Amino acid sequence: HVVNALPLLFNFIGNALILGVGGWRVANGDLTAGILVGSFVLANSVFYPMGRVLTFAAELPSRAEELARLDDVMTTGVPVRKPVSSNTPVIQTVGGKLRLSGRVEFRNVTFGFQEAKPPLFEGFSLTIDPGERVAIVGPSGSGKTALALLFTGFHEPWSGEILYDGHSLRDVPPEVFAESLSMVDQQPMLFAGSVRDNLTFWNPAVPDERIVAASRDAGIHEVVVSRPGGYDSPVLEGGSNFSSGQLQRLEIARALVSNPSILILDEPTSALDAVSEVEIDRSLRRRGCTCVIVAHRLSTIRDSDLIVELENGKEVQRGRHEDLVAVDGLYRRLVDA
Repeated sequence: HVVNALPLLFNFIGNALILGVGGWRVANGDLTAGILVGSFVLANSVFYPMGRVLTFAAELPSRAEELARLDDVMTTGVPVRKPVSSNTPVIQTVGGKLRLSGRVEFRNVTFGFQEAKPPLFEGFSLTIDPGERVAIVGPSGSGKTALALLFTGFHEPWSGEILYDGHSLRDVPPEVFAESLSMVDQQPMLFAGSVRDNLTFWNPAVPDERIVAASRDAGIHEVVVSRPGGYDSPVLEGGSNFSSGQLQRLEIARALVSNPSILILDEPTSALDAVSEVEIDRSLRRRGCTCVIVAHRLSTIRDSDLIVELENGKEVQRGRHEDLVAVDGLYRRLVDA
């Protein structure tokens, strides 16, 4: 802020000196008024570019950071995915479609959003078997959401491997991966259209049975059918004609429509009451998919097969709820808070 104010201060002091000294000399008869005005205009023609130079110098650090981010984007290669073939590494077929079984493995993963800065995770390893529930917990800013995004393939690790059924994401065809994994974000996003459009992403091939089953499991079916038009009832931009709890249920239903074998849940029930949360949790367990849960609520993670505690991007604890509360550590302090 001080550097940004320097051009204005410099211009003010310069003009004050010219007008003050020049006016005094005009009053004494040493200068004419025309020379004073000409000097004032000439000085300002010099002050302006000098001020621009100072402003540019003040903006250099932020510009350098923006250029570094741009360089990260330009130098990062685009992963090449393999098409479906006879050698496609798919374990099972569900509903006539190729599907991953749900095993995910992190091997010595190092990752950050900007290579110019220290990584968020370094040497992180984790193995999740099909159908397991793993909770990722920690204070705000600990890297929980960043880790969840790595599961989805939105970002690639700097080093190490993320394997799905023992294969790299590059070896899994995009259509198989899209059918196998869904994510529920902490900020639901709905689009202008119908409820059906939002649940299926405008895919007319999705049968009504899957839409209804997903909506029932998400606890939103009764709300939808009570509206005029049912699943064809309108949704306003951003879902403004639904409550925050209903938005989260619709987001969960949309994730379940594809019958995923891997489900990533980032604070999925933060706007729901305890009863609704328990009902949705039971529905997810019946489906038997691999669940990775990012949450703060103890009720959401208590019975997970594994709880991973993060702090400042570092893993500080790992284990089941009973084991973690038995020792003095960050997890027990979060439980007691």
